[in-house]
Amino acid sequence: MTLDKWIPFRNEGPVVRCRLFCFPHAGGNAAFYRPLRHFMPPEVDFCPVELPGRAARLDEPPFTSMGTLMERLGRALQPLMGVPFGFFGHSVGACMAFEAARQLRSVDGRIAVHLFVSSRGSPKFASADASQARPLSDRDLLAILGRFGGTPAAVMQRPELMAALLPALRADLALVAGYAVDPGDRIVCPITAFAGADDVTHHGSLQSWRDFTRGKFRTCSFPEGIFTSPLRGPLSPGRSSRICIHPWACPSRMQGRRYERSPRSSSDIIVR
Repeated sequence: MTLDKWIPFRNEGPVVRCRLFCFPHAGGNAAFYRPLRHFMPPEVDFCPVELPGRAARLDEPPFTSMGTLMERLGRALQPLMGVPFGFFGHSVGACMAFEAARQLRSVDGRIAVHLFVSSRGSPKFASADASQARPLSDRDLLAILGRFGGTPAAVMQRPELMAALLPALRADLALVAGYAVDPGDRIVCPITAFAGADDVTHHGSLQSWRDFTRGKFRTCSFPEGIFTSPLRGPLSPGRSSRICIHPWACPSRMQGRRYERSPRSSSDIIVR
C-alpha cells in the first residue's frame, strides 16, 4: 500500500484530532523520529515521512527534485488529511516541510495550520547555499554526517552500511541545493522555529523564517542540542517539543479554525 510506504508509523481513529507530518534530516529515515511519537499529546498523530532511497524503500531511487517530491507526496498523504494537519522538518527537512505547507492541500482545499522547523535557515539561506553547491565526494558526505551528529559510530564504521546511506544523503542535499523560493512567497500559517540553546550558528538564520509567513512567528530553544535522542531524559527535545507543540494541537483551538492574514508577531520561548 502506498500510504504504508510513505507513513509507516501512524494512528487512525476518533482520538486523532490533528496530524503533524515530519520530514527528516538529510539521509534520515522515519524510524529515527519514531520515538518522538511517545512525547506527543494523545490527540496529535506525529507521522514521520519515509522518503524513497532509505530503510524499507532502499530499492527506490531518492528524489532530487522538490517539485516531483511534492507531486507524489500530495497524492500519498490525502487519506490522512481529513483532520487539521501541520508539517515539521529538521535540518534540510525544514525546506521540504516549508514547501509542503506552501503546496499541499486536503481534498476539500484546507491548508496546513502550522509549520515547525528546526536547525535550518529559511529558503533565503537555502538559495545562498545553492549558489555555492558543488558535487560532493563520499569523503565530503562522511564529513557532513560527522558535523550533523546523530549517526551512531558503529554505523559510521561499517562501509557496507555507509554505502547504503550515502546515496540518500547525496540526493537530499542535491534536492535542497536546487531549491529556490521567491522571497515574497509567504505561507499563511504560523511558523515555529526550534534550535538548541547553545547552537549559535543557527539562531540568526532561524529568525529569517519570520519573513516567510503572513501568520505569527516564534522561536523555541532547547537547553540540549536539537539532535539529542528524544529518550534521553525529562529535558530532552522530545519532551520539550511537546511543550511547544501542545498549544497548537489543542482540539478546542484547532477544530474548524482558519488562518487569515494577520499582523506579524513573535515570541521567543526557552524551554527549561
